[in-house]
Amino acid sequence: MSINGFWTAAPENDPARKFRFRILLGGEFAWWAKSCDKPKVNIPVYGKDEYYLGSGLPDVKPGEIVDFQPITMTFVDPAGTNSFASELIANFGFAGAECFPRIDGAKFKEVFGNVSIETIDSKGDWNERWTLNGAFPTSVDFGSLDYGSDELVEITMTWEYISFNYEYYIESSLVSKTPASTSDINKLDGGYT
Repeated sequence: MSINGFWTAAPENDPARKFRFRILLGGEFAWWAKSCDKPKVNIPVYGKDEYYLGSGLPDVKPGEIVDFQPITMTFVDPAGTNSFASELIANFGFAGAECFPRIDGAKFKEVFGNVSIETIDSKGDWNERWTLNGAFPTSVDFGSLDYGSDELVEITMTWEYISFNYEYYIESSLVSKTPASTSDINKLDGGYT
């Protein structure tokens, strides 16, 4: 992509816009989504504290496994027969096998299925897709009520996930993989922990 004349030349593509996104929960379009974080990745740094332990020149290097940070999604509750709140409560009930507040973690992940975040262009075609692997909500805030407000009721969810798959519409992708064998682990320079 050439940046010459970005602001002055006739654009071939629009820049990414924050309001052009959609969320898919279990493969279904969640039209009531209001806002969403993209995945966040922290890269651990080893050796940065060696200076304080008396080492003259610390050997600072990046860690071998990244840390995926929780993301937050905010939804507007459509109420009525399509109430998102009632659907979430039903999911808690299914995962609890009628013993709520206890839940079965495996069933809880199964209930929500795949969680995908797509950025879209002006025509509604996806540009990039982030699929959260092993996603499950760690916090659900069903909003608040107020007689003095005309605002919509919002449901805020915080999601944890094991990793993500990233797809870009021009044949670029990043698929996270867990080593399947000891030889795969050794290919990682023996540093898989």
